[in-house]
Amino acid sequence: MKRKDKPALTENASTVVRYCKKCKKKTEFTSSGLFRVNANRKNLDVWLIYKCMKCNTTWNLTILSRVATGSIPPDLLAGFHENDIELAKHYASDEVLIKRNGAEPLTGLR
Repeated sequence: MKRKDKPALTENASTVVRYCKKCKKKTEFTSSGLFRVNANRKNLDVWLIYKCMKCNTTWNLTILSRVATGSIPPDLLAGFHENDIELAKHYASDEVLIKRNGAEPLTGLR
């Protein structure tokens, strides 16, 4: 499978605060705009990858967990596989999802 170039990070990319294992303190993470899709038999997991702004350690924001492949609309699944930047912005701005994943959204600070 041919890989596409990584999407460019924008100044308004979502930034969150969470504990960084490498920095050993709470720090800012920014969305990379890239998704990770993992298949486990007939189920899929989907994450949005964030990077620590100090050390580049990655953290995966869980979007879908153990969801049956057939229950995901084909256009949504294609967006995850193609690293659709608008889809990434949508999930990166979902404060409820961010909080559910144990991070604190930074809104309006940049």
